[in-house]
Amino acid sequence: MKANSNEIMMLQYRIKRYHAMGNGAMCQLLNGKLQKLLAKQIPLIG
Repeated sequence: MKANSNEIMMLQYRIKRYHAMGNGAMCQLLNGKLQKLLAKQIPLIG
């Protein structure tokens, strides 16, 4: 759980950095990875 938390924080940091540099393609790639991690971590109930 701790490793996932660190990985999520690192992805969020990298997304912000690439966004600041204007690299939209890399932002989209990292956002996809982040969404997959978040989906695994918190299964939706419903």
